[in-house]
Amino acid sequence: MKRAHGYQGSYLIGFIVIGAVALRAILFYQGQSNLVPVVFLLAIYALLYALEPALSSRFPRHKFFYFPLQTALAAILSNLRPFLDFQTLLYIPLCMQAFHLLSRRAATIWAILYAALLSVTLMLGMSFLEGLAFILLYLAVGAFLISYDFLYSRTQADEVESQRLLADLQSAHAKLQEYAAQTEELAAARERNRLARELHDSVSQAIFSITLTSQSARLLLDREPARVPEQLDRLQTMTEQALAQLRSLIAQLRPPQS
Repeated sequence: MKRAHGYQGSYLIGFIVIGAVALRAILFYQGQSNLVPVVFLLAIYALLYALEPALSSRFPRHKFFYFPLQTALAAILSNLRPFLDFQTLLYIPLCMQAFHLLSRRAATIWAILYAALLSVTLMLGMSFLEGLAFILLYLAVGAFLISYDFLYSRTQADEVESQRLLADLQSAHAKLQEYAAQTEELAAARERNRLARELHDSVSQAIFSITLTSQSARLLLDREPARVPEQLDRLQTMTEQALAQLRSLIAQLRPPQS
């Protein structure tokens, strides 16, 4: 199963619980013969808990032996005599890990098992009413921590998803800007091509008209000299018009001033 976001927060909660249980156990069993076994078992439990991420990366099926082994350690520690109710809290970090590492169905099964083990252990180690009170208290604490961990993980996952969506939007925006720039360049190229064709057609037509007029003036020079000035005036007008049109088209070809 894919490791959920926010797992670091879950680990921090778990280490706080383990540290509290270890401190309480050392104070409770101080001066007793079973202090060393308790510390040894707690050390193994804490070490496995700390190494779980490394085990997960190297052994994908580690959870099939990790949870049974840790559950056995928690059960042994919880049932030591003299009885210390505080050690039943060791089921809470395992329950949080189950919801991160296992499927929802498998995690629920483990959570029910841990609640049952905690309840049976407290009922056997205490009187009925005292055990019932601690069961309700510890189950409430466990439910609160697991709910907090779930909400924290969900918030982290939503934040990661929001960042991913933001990155996607920024990428899409950059692509749209690129497409817009390409479209603008394409439109400018099409406009330049249109003006170039128009320039070519206009200049060709003007030169053709000027050529005809000049040839006509040359013919009139021999036949009707009196009409030559008229043709020259017409030729000058046509030349000025062609020059003005040429300047206008060239001005349109120039890039706009920023």
